[in-house]
Amino acid sequence: MIWASMKRKVAEVNIGKPANQMPEMVQEAFNSIPVEEWRNHCAHVKKLEEEYRSKDGYLDAPFIVELCSESEESSDEDSQDESDEEFNSIEPLAIVHAKHNYSKKI
Repeated sequence: MIWASMKRKVAEVNIGKPANQMPEMVQEAFNSIPVEEWRNHCAHVKKLEEEYRSKDGYLDAPFIVELCSESEESSDEDSQDESDEEFNSIEPLAIVHAKHNYSKKI
């Protein structure tokens, strides 16, 4: 959301200016974003995160993805064992909920 704000602000002033002035325009756009806008964006993201977390509770049963249907299974047990070994090593991603370190002091 901040990036969209910055792009909009840069577009407003980037008329006929050389490319070498882009870093300066981006920095000015970043500095011109008011604290209240940062607060609003942060609050909106936190609200969305909470909504997603609450909706995750609807998945009471484990979510299982079938890798092949019974009709596709190989009759060769050796190749099936190799395939099973490959998928046995798959583990869920570790999810870390860290506090954000925003670039602008609020």
